[in-house]
This record gives sequence, structure tokens and C-alpha cells, in this order.
Amino acid sequence: MQRLINKILVIRFSSIGDIVLTTPVLRTLRERYPYAKLCFVVKKEFLEITTLFPYIDKVFIFDSKAGLWGLIKLIGEINSEQFDLLVDLHWNLRSILIYLFSRIRHKIHYSKYRFLRLLRVWFKWRLMPQQSHIIDLYFEPLTRFGILSSDNRIPELKIAKDRKSQVLECLKYLGIEDKDLVIGLCPGAKWETKQWTIEGFVETGNRLMNELNAKIVLIGDDRDVELGKKIEAWMDKKPLNLVNWTTLLELPTLIQRCDILITNDSAPLHIAAALGVSTISMFGPTTLDLGFGPHGNGLHIVLEKDLSCRPCSSHGSRECPKKTHECMESITAEEVVAAVRDLLGVEGIRQGIEG
Repeated sequence: MQRLINKILVIRFSSIGDIVLTTPVLRTLRERYPYAKLCFVVKKEFLEITTLFPYIDKVFIFDSKAGLWGLIKLIGEINSEQFDLLVDLHWNLRSILIYLFSRIRHKIHYSKYRFLRLLRVWFKWRLMPQQSHIIDLYFEPLTRFGILSSDNRIPELKIAKDRKSQVLECLKYLGIEDKDLVIGLCPGAKWETKQWTIEGFVETGNRLMNELNAKIVLIGDDRDVELGKKIEAWMDKKPLNLVNWTTLLELPTLIQRCDILITNDSAPLHIAAALGVSTISMFGPTTLDLGFGPHGNGLHIVLEKDLSCRPCSSHGSRECPKKTHECMESITAEEVVAAVRDLLGVEGIRQGIEG
């Protein structure tokens, strides 16, 4: 039976990477219901990234600082729109309250498989579905609702031409030419245990500049300022330190200019994949089967160690449970540089190397 769907609401409050990974679902909904009004709910601090989504018509802002009253107000705004379909891609307490108290005819939500994730972390049992990438999990409720899942599950971002040209002009002013091999280093991550060593980034940056004549750009947000300063100070040659110099709207253009992005398991990894930028990522406390690996066009190399203690958490933590941080410290700069050379040897990756 054909359901009449004129208005659709998708919920994903946070965080940047997880929000970017909803774009294949948004594309599928737009293809299935080309004339429907497609809306999105996101936390206030992540609003800017949704302006790069090509398929949504309206964004509802959730201000978590407004507390319960803010949530009640948001539910009222949602009910006034008279949506036909709710797709909850967050499924936490707040989104469940919207799910329960919104007057929407059809409601579907994705499963986080929390219990299976806990078993993976606690006992190292591999019980997650075979297709356990978060994008595949996002598609499960659509399939149950009768929406044929698309074979194209690649995330995407649409960068405005004027903003792109502004950022590229700025980079030229700072010494980045079109012919240059540009490699981005993203030393930060939300959780300390997911951060590769400062020494590793410094040695990698030095070798890439000396051996490959690469231009090194440091990328991050306000939480990564001290990391950026240390890496800049410790490197033999001065990199271009743009940590906390870009807005959330400018960040994707900066990442897109990189020929390769070297990063931890963090938001820039997923932004790069959505833009078709090749990546090298270091995974420590988390593992790929938990569902958050790079997924997109471009080439992606994940460096990780086969340790009995991995994974020790689903999303990372403040401290290593064993107090060793072995999973990240055992990844060497030699491995990262070798991965860069592997990517540069593949046709389609720019080689700005002289001599």
C-alpha cells in the first residue's frame, strides 16, 4: 500500500561526523519522495554543517542549554508542521521524547545495538550485524518501512562556490599553490584516548616535508589549539597552523584542498570521506566493527593494532583503562609515511613532488 508522505522529519542532534553520515539517508528520502518537504533536527552548535546538505528544506534547532522547556518548545514547533513521517537517527532520551510526544502518523527509528556494543567492549564478542557501519544501521528502519535502500550510501557535502573560492584564495595568500602536494594533519579528537601521539604527528610532518616536499597544514577546532602549537613548535620546518582558524562552514573547503588527510577517529575523517579526499586514520580504543570507519569516495587506510584489550570503549574515553595507551602509541610515524606513499602511488592522487 502506497503511503502518502508530504512532510518528513529526520532527527540527528550530534555530533559532526554522525550528522554528516546521515546524508545518504536524506538523499534516499529525497529520491523516494521528491516533492515532500524534508526537514532536519540538529543541535544549535552543529547547525552550520547542515547548510552543506543538498537535500533538506528546513532545519529545526535544538538548544540543549534550554533544558526541558527548550525540548517542549521544539516538540510544539514540530507538531505545528504536521509531519507525516519521523525518522529518528539518534534514538537517545531527548529524541525518544520527541518520538513519543510528536503527533506524527508514521514513526521509525534506528537501533544502536547498545547491548551488542557493550558485549563487544566488555567481552570482545563480535555479535554486531555483518553490515554494522552506522550508515547501514541508519538504513535499517527505512527498509522496514518499505523504502528501498539505495546502493549509493556515500555521504556527501555541497560546498558553495563563493565560499570555496574565498578559502582557496586565502590559502594562496598563505603560500599554498595549486601545484603543491598538501597533506592535512588533524591531531585532535573528542576523547583523549583517540588521539595519536604528538611525537607521531611531528615526525610524520617532518618526514613528509623533507622527503616528499609536501605542504603540511594543521587542522582542528578550539579544543586542539594547544596540540597545534606544540606540533608547530616541535617540527623542524614551520607547517601552516590553521587550528581554530576556520568556521564549521570553511572547514570542509580546507579539508577538500588536502590531497591526503591524516587524522584520528574524529569528525574531519568523515568530512574528508564525504568530499572524496583520501585519508589515513589511526584507530585505538575503538574498532571498525563498531561502525564508525571512513566511508566514501577516495582511498582510505586505517592503521590499528591487534591488541586483546581493543575495543575498550564504544566512542573513546578520558583515560586508557590499562594506563598504557598502547593501541595508539604503538602506531609509528614510519607506518603513516608508508601509507602516504602507498596512496601517492595510486592513480588519481595528486603528486606535487619536485625532482
